[in-house]
Amino acid sequence: MFDSSMRLVHSIALLGISLAALSPFASASAASLDVYAGVIGGSGISSVPGGCSNAPPPALSFFSFTGVAWPVEGIAACGYSGGLDQVTAATGPLGLGKSLAPVSLGAAPGTGTFDGTAQSIADYGRLGATAHAFIGTGRPGGNSMFQSIAAAKFSDTLTATSPVVAATSAGFVSYQFSVDGSLTSLGAPEPFYFGETYMVLDLQHQGGPTYQVLNATVRRGGIGTISNRPLPAGWTTSQGSLTGGSTFFARDFPIVWGQAWDVKVGLVAWAYGTADSNFLSTAKLTGLTLYDANHNLVSNFSLSAASGTDYISAVPEPQTWALWLLGLALIGGRAALRFSRR
Repeated sequence: MFDSSMRLVHSIALLGISLAALSPFASASAASLDVYAGVIGGSGISSVPGGCSNAPPPALSFFSFTGVAWPVEGIAACGYSGGLDQVTAATGPLGLGKSLAPVSLGAAPGTGTFDGTAQSIADYGRLGATAHAFIGTGRPGGNSMFQSIAAAKFSDTLTATSPVVAATSAGFVSYQFSVDGSLTSLGAPEPFYFGETYMVLDLQHQGGPTYQVLNATVRRGGIGTISNRPLPAGWTTSQGSLTGGSTFFARDFPIVWGQAWDVKVGLVAWAYGTADSNFLSTAKLTGLTLYDANHNLVSNFSLSAASGTDYISAVPEPQTWALWLLGLALIGGRAALRFSRR
């Protein structure tokens, strides 16, 4: 296992080899990791003339999930507390956590409070995200906010070669992911009692559109769904709950053998009201399947990555990942306990 300095040197060396083989039209992106953690809550009693507007945060523009409402004119100015943090690095694992202590959801008596946590972790080939949201006793005011979001992304540049496929010939790649976790929003449906949660896994190949590998969601009082289809084997759902794990595929993206291509993979966990999205140990890239121009399977190939990651073997190192998960779990312990006692 490389230490951080050796891993960075190894990544730079592989990147240099990959770039030298590129055509003028090929990609030249470097490898990077990004983690995001955000919590926002409050009454929404604004000091902005004309009131505030909401939009998804620009920092999360890569991700296909657009349900996040963030005050455009500023968090404090719009009467909220919290924020969205982001960290970027070349080597991992990379982790980030954020929490918000209970804040009032309105000036009127009985409007209740909100608190939440968000944690994310990223490494090449593996992502994790979890978001917890909790509304205390009471009904929120009309302009109040109460949501948590965690996201993680890895970006890498890959090159495939094979002794049985000519360099510069066309081909295809399919990506295989293992995903497991849970979504929860308990309680019977009632007016002004909110609970909704999502998990979304995204992939972008060679700068193309963001492809949604899967999305999973649960609403308070409802049945969980995955990509609006019957649940895959390995998943179970009941009122306000979805849990399980299985394999998902993103298929048949074009490549050129011997030339580099970019891939970006992102995971989002979002919780709104009183809800929980727990996928902190999940979203593993467990395989790449390569084909020639006629879509014949190519099993004899080599794959290099700008990050230095061996995507053919298990990634990343399980012991390193476990230590990061333990540290982030300590950050979110109090909020998770509050949620379980509701």
